[in-house]
Amino acid sequence: MKKLLFIILVVMYSCNDGKTTTSETSERVTPDSINADTLPPGNIQEERDAVQTEKEEIRTAAEPMAAYQGRYRKIVKDSAGDDCNCNCIEIAYDRATEWCIDKDKLYMSARCKKTGENTADVYFVSSSREISPDRPLPWEEFDTNTPVATLTFQPDGSATLDWLGFSSNGEVLTDYALYGKKTLEGTYKKE
Repeated sequence: MKKLLFIILVVMYSCNDGKTTTSETSERVTPDSINADTLPPGNIQEERDAVQTEKEEIRTAAEPMAAYQGRYRKIVKDSAGDDCNCNCIEIAYDRATEWCIDKDKLYMSARCKKTGENTADVYFVSSSREISPDRPLPWEEFDTNTPVATLTFQPDGSATLDWLGFSSNGEVLTDYALYGKKTLEGTYKKE
């Protein structure tokens, strides 16, 4: 019984000691007593504000480009093309999409990368389909870090694609320049 009473007293004393420390701490540090001189280096609130500002900047920068993502249909003679086979492009910034180079013959995977507030570059990633082409392309020689096209987004929601051509070692390959130019270059309307 003495042991049980001793344990209870020790536990009660420990609890009271913790309360005293807590109350002393809360008396020492109050919202009124905190000022710029008492804050530790690397102010936590400043860090939180900086992180929040960075998140807002990233979100704000991504919003305009996110609005430009999606499927676009090429405008042919003042109207949208009938089929989407070689008259549509899919613009995405988080993955590669398939783009038509030569209808029913050559298709490539391409990725888009934002370059300005209303502009983006298109990069060749790989061949996605090659079905009985007139002339096979040397896909493995094409640069994947040099843009093959540029996109300019208009206030009316349309996009203008300017085909630059496939490159090798940073130089445009003139032998293959027409492949995307005929089918891809032009103005597109978002669907």
